[in-house]
Amino acid sequence: MGLAASGWAEQAQLAGLWKNTAVGIAQSAVIISQQGAIIHVAGYGVWAEGGPGVWHSQGAKIEGSRAKIPITYTTLPKPSFDPKVELDLQISSDSKTLEGTWKNSLGRKGPVKFVKVEPEAAPRATAEEAPAAEGPAEEGAKP
Repeated sequence: MGLAASGWAEQAQLAGLWKNTAVGIAQSAVIISQQGAIIHVAGYGVWAEGGPGVWHSQGAKIEGSRAKIPITYTTLPKPSFDPKVELDLQISSDSKTLEGTWKNSLGRKGPVKFVKVEPEAAPRATAEEAPAAEGPAEEGAKP
């Protein structure tokens, strides 16, 4: 059973690491940060017959079961690349796939699909190697 449209934005868990499944993009990494229905996105990939591209979006909003994400490329993978692109994505009911279309300001468009990357197991480290915790060391202690 899928999520109800009215509570979708609150229930969809998009925060994490994602991968663009396009054949012509290597080393694809997309990071989504989420606060309720508001998402911030940053992406990186290396385009075939081009080079690395870096892009971001700030304050995009989940609307129902869709996310419309206006992105700006800060590093263009090709000289002719349009730096302004909008993603219109359907969120899968399990929040593990984002699929839809990209469209740029030049009128070009095409399909796009992102899949969520499952988290790795937490690394094992000795007490000396482990990163320092943030906050009090003991419950109830004041910083």
